[in-house]
Amino acid sequence: MEEAMAILPDASPWSLLAGAAAMATLWWAVRMLEWVWWGPRRVERALRAQGLRGTQYRLLRGDIKEEQRLMRAALSKPVPMDRPHHIVPRVSPLLHRVTEEHGMYHYQLPPA
Repeated sequence: MEEAMAILPDASPWSLLAGAAAMATLWWAVRMLEWVWWGPRRVERALRAQGLRGTQYRLLRGDIKEEQRLMRAALSKPVPMDRPHHIVPRVSPLLHRVTEEHGMYHYQLPPA
């Protein structure tokens, strides 16, 4: 303990400030990693353990590209005249596909 106290008087204020800045940066990086990766993966594991199925978590972009692709495909086809009130495949094609694939009780994790 005495050795540690002996080092502090010799340390410049700039080195102490740099150490504090490094600690703050490390703390911020861990918090961001928790928010972007660890938290959603933990939620996904917990939901799968409860028997819920759904789309896999994708870092930062989520299902955005797939949603855009399905939306373009849905809007390129005309509305079927035999079922004009069946609009879910046209309004939200990703939700329709996920519901058909995983059943009524499913989850979709939002992008981070």
